[in-house]
Amino acid sequence: MENAVNLGADEPNVNDKVDRDWLLQHLVTHANLAKDFHQPITLWMAGGMISGVLVSGQEYFDAYTEQFVSRFTPEAAEGTRKTLRNIGSRYYEKDESPDAGNTIFIHLINAKFWTPSGSIPSSKGAGMVWRGRLSQVTGFSLGQLEKAE
Repeated sequence: MENAVNLGADEPNVNDKVDRDWLLQHLVTHANLAKDFHQPITLWMAGGMISGVLVSGQEYFDAYTEQFVSRFTPEAAEGTRKTLRNIGSRYYEKDESPDAGNTIFIHLINAKFWTPSGSIPSSKGAGMVWRGRLSQVTGFSLGQLEKAE
């Protein structure tokens, strides 16, 4: 299996005393390691739901950077790319044995928000790149929501 996930049976040793779902934390840690991992996912948050594709921090930073510099001149875009890659450098470095307890953020592409009223304020286009704190996720399910036609 190409993207097999070895989640283990033990809960990670979270070292910052913040409550977060250990299973989701392991899934995000695996995504960060695999680099080419894509998992449709829906997250429940205090303000509604966000649905998109879970990706590695590296893929997120690449997508974020390209979206951010898309309106810059080529010269300015290149300098900004280097700066943003430096900011996200931990996702570009190889770490053979990461500690899932240090995974704090989840990264989505093609993300869309769903409010309690059912509206989708971000439904135009292909969605957005999104980064959020795992400690703010109250629940999740595998699969991506789509707007009914």
